[in-house]
Amino acid sequence: MSDRGLIAGLVLAAGASVRHRGGLKLLLPFDGITVVRASVCAPVTAGLRPIVVVVGHRAEEVRAAVGEEEVELVENPRYREGVAGSLSAGIRHLAAQSDIEAAAILLGDEPGVSPAVIRYVADAWRGGGAPVARAVYRDRPGHPVIVDRSLFPVLQGGEGDRGLSSVLDRRGLGVLPVHIDLKAPVDIDTPADYRRAIRDRGEDERRGRE
Repeated sequence: MSDRGLIAGLVLAAGASVRHRGGLKLLLPFDGITVVRASVCAPVTAGLRPIVVVVGHRAEEVRAAVGEEEVELVENPRYREGVAGSLSAGIRHLAAQSDIEAAAILLGDEPGVSPAVIRYVADAWRGGGAPVARAVYRDRPGHPVIVDRSLFPVLQGGEGDRGLSSVLDRRGLGVLPVHIDLKAPVDIDTPADYRRAIRDRGEDERRGRE
């Protein structure tokens, strides 16, 4: 087990938006920027370092939307084979940096994850002693999922869409549930999901002004 030190942010942003027929969802506007930029800004603001973003489909456009001044970009040319390949590419990049003790895994199409939640789960991981800490919202488990460096080899061996699940489903593995008293952020897969994410963001802003 690690000494609970530096946590990197790993944002998976390589997918082809197959179910979103309104164009590449990562490039859609969200809160004055783009979906993917909002998803990356959250771990930056939360203080995670480094931030690694895995790109694939329309990589140059996603790179431009993310910006390169605050992140390390990794390209996954085999992104069509499933999310496990992107996770493996990102983890391989992080594993080469010996000072990183864990990775906080996030999705490029989930811009509603807040910096406060990321910090809360990171603090729980540091203090909890379990190899994995996972945000559990009112309605379902979600992100971030923070995974100890000792499990990086397992994450590099996943296939298809079984990358992170290959860790979370392991028998006997201690997964610390970190309860978040909020509705889970929207994972934008369809145009309806995008509309709901925009609506939820507007509701958050209204509550903040009250």
